[in-house]
Amino acid sequence: MRSAALSLLLLLGLPLAATAEQPEPGRRLTIDGLSGFRGIALLPLPAGRSVVVFEWANQPGVCSDPACIGLQFIDPNGNSDGFARVKGAALQSVRAATVDSRGRIVVVGDYQGGASGADFGIVRFNPDGSDDTSFAGDGGTTVDFGLGQSNNDYVTAVAVDRYDNVVVVGSVQRSSAGDTDFGIARLRAADGGLDTTFSGDGKATVFFDLGPATQIDQPNAVAVRNDGRIVVAGLALDSAISRTRVAVARLNADGSSDASFCNSSCNFNAGYTAVNNGRRVYYFGTLNAHSDEVYGVDAAANNDIVIVGRSFATDGAAPQAAIARFADNGSQTAERLEPGTGSNAGFHDVRFADATGTRVIAAGQSDAGPNYFAVQAFTATLTPEASYGGCLTSLSAICLAGSGGGSDLGPDASGQLHLDVYGRPLFVGTYLSSVDPTRSRVLAQRISNTTGPLPDRIFRYGFQ
Repeated sequence: MRSAALSLLLLLGLPLAATAEQPEPGRRLTIDGLSGFRGIALLPLPAGRSVVVFEWANQPGVCSDPACIGLQFIDPNGNSDGFARVKGAALQSVRAATVDSRGRIVVVGDYQGGASGADFGIVRFNPDGSDDTSFAGDGGTTVDFGLGQSNNDYVTAVAVDRYDNVVVVGSVQRSSAGDTDFGIARLRAADGGLDTTFSGDGKATVFFDLGPATQIDQPNAVAVRNDGRIVVAGLALDSAISRTRVAVARLNADGSSDASFCNSSCNFNAGYTAVNNGRRVYYFGTLNAHSDEVYGVDAAANNDIVIVGRSFATDGAAPQAAIARFADNGSQTAERLEPGTGSNAGFHDVRFADATGTRVIAAGQSDAGPNYFAVQAFTATLTPEASYGGCLTSLSAICLAGSGGGSDLGPDASGQLHLDVYGRPLFVGTYLSSVDPTRSRVLAQRISNTTGPLPDRIFRYGFQ
């Protein structure tokens, strides 16, 4: 249980001690209304603007689909610029978003309008929020893998490469009952069509199949390196022990498996020695019958990889926030488990702060509900960066509450984490307030970067 002092200082919006970084005054925005909202991403745009991407639940007269894409634009001074948009795209849910070098906003979700199950749904907007009609003719398209069972393909993450091609990943059903694989698709920046220079048809799959049955492999995050290689991270179920392990794959730019990643073997592979040559299995903490989950991944310009998620006790309780770093060859070089408070913590996304990862920033949530958000900084060796913020280990985190008090009603859920060209973290999350616990709300907050490095601007948002 958090101390009364922590709650009071959070209530006042003050750090526990002198801190390096702060939630920037005037850069906090909350979104609520007559429907439930879910925060997806706070994205940087050209000319100092930004946009909150969020899921707008079904609401008569506003959103006729199960879920619509909400866009709220913010001007360079941190104020809502008066333009908001709600777009229906026949989506069951909105999953992830990113922005390309021209400031075009890419949003993905589960498309339910297909004749053969769910498909990946991809929508691209111009920087002003209008439909980008150069993308598939009307600004939206779908990807159908159609590999078996009910042909349900559920998108989970999106990224863009240095040419603004769109890379989407998700879980795709195979022919055997309970069998799903990592599905990866690349769409051309020019017109939104499948890029046939990628795996011949624009689509690739990766399997881990750790157990004898119910071979569930689910990707949850994707990052693209400067050279176009694609890193995908998620989880794989081992049905023999009824536990999930961390699963990471790396593909070459042409869609083939990158055999230089864990060539023949990797350390801390939990005994899955046959999973190699472009794939690896990993476990957080101690090797025993516990489950791990991964929700975020990033790739640095020096080709290092970082993943984040949560690691459970053997009884499935008391999750800890987990982060691990890997070298270019796939070997683990550092790891950290953060217990948070209330025996409940998890990271949802992560970013290298610069080209070589001298600072690593992770975003997540903690406390029993969980009842607050945390943006935590680590050194290159994943040691918590002392006095980066005002809470958690070594005051290495900035703790946020959407309702403005010491904590939210919960459960709080962090969204994606992005950095702007000045290295300032752009955080978004979903929370419940005691004012009306029936509707979820969105918190968007920019955090300062007065002491940290700048991102690799070639790979990050070097807007044209």
